[in-house]
Amino acid sequence: MHRREFMKLATAATLCGATANLASAATATAEPAKRYKCRITVLRKLFHADLYDQHPYGRRAACGRFEEGQVFMTESPWDPPPGFCTWAWADLRAIIHKIHAGDPTVMISCCTDGLRPVLFKFERIEA
Repeated sequence: MHRREFMKLATAATLCGATANLASAATATAEPAKRYKCRITVLRKLFHADLYDQHPYGRRAACGRFEEGQVFMTESPWDPPPGFCTWAWADLRAIIHKIHAGDPTVMISCCTDGLRPVLFKFERIEA
């Protein structure tokens, strides 16, 4: 190995080690992040019959997975609560992660089924 190549590798290794030491020092002094639960309430189920007549798929009705007023509590931002639609969970995951991270804003959003969307309310709950 030539001296120039050796110096480049040594400098890179030193920088990587310094970065790793800084990162571990920052983690050791940081307080653990506070975790929150997320309450998800089904506000409304819609069905767009006029659009269904033009572009039918699935059954001709509002979503059968949820009921208005139904409430779900999430313990983890990664796993949907029992009985929660996995498609809706995938659509709403960014909001759920924000709530678990501590965002105090009550948010309203819906799944992406254009013919039979379900509207949800998301609230931060102290763990």
